[in-house]
Formats: sequence, C-alpha cells, structure tokens
Amino acid sequence: MTDHEIVALGAAESRFQDALRRNDIDELDGLLHDHVRFLGPDGLTIDKAADMAAHRSGSLVFTEVHELQRDVQVFDSVGITRVTLHLAGKVGGEPLDAQLAYTRTWHKQGAAWTIVAAHGSVVPQRD
Repeated sequence: MTDHEIVALGAAESRFQDALRRNDIDELDGLLHDHVRFLGPDGLTIDKAADMAAHRSGSLVFTEVHELQRDVQVFDSVGITRVTLHLAGKVGGEPLDAQLAYTRTWHKQGAAWTIVAAHGSVVPQRD
C-alpha cells in the first residue's frame, strides 16, 4: 500500500460523496461496479439497478452530504473506505436527517476505483 494509492482512493470517495450531493447520475454510474450490492440500514440488499433507479426517479435525494469521519485502507487492488456522514434529504418521499456510517469496498481496475460492495448503518444520536 502506497500513499499514492490511499490518496487516489480517498479522491474516489470524495467524488462519490460529491456525486451523491449533486445527484450526478453519470458520475454515480461510473463509480459503481455493475455488480455492486448495498446492504442498507434497513437490512435490505439492493443492486446497482435499484440504486440508480432511486436516484433517477428522485425517490432518493440528498440535500446534504457532510463527512464527519474517514478512514481509508488499500490492499493491492482492493480498497476500503469507512466514513461517517451527516445526510439530509428524502428517501422514498420521507425526510432524512441522520448520521450514517458506511463501509465501502472498492476494486481498482487500471487506474479506476469502483465500489463493489457497501454497508450503511445508522449512528445512534447521543444526548
């Protein structure tokens, strides 16, 4: 693992978060592997087609994507990003305003990193 690889994967994570914030369908499509699977905070697993359909239809829209914490690791052509985000927007027409922790597994092919698996969990709010 080199510093260059960690920086490159960190940049890919930043691009992904920015694409979520802007609802940039083309950028999201390029950063998600065709066979990606997401395990959401609700315990359901969805594929790329379902995720992209939610973004395209507007049933999943983020008005705020604010990173609170990040950790990046690279193991040859596999990378892992762990981020805690404050997200605001709408999911299925319902308002969202929460902190979520995500672990994303990335695969590097050539110079490009793509997400091959992701898991999100709600971070409980403490008083």
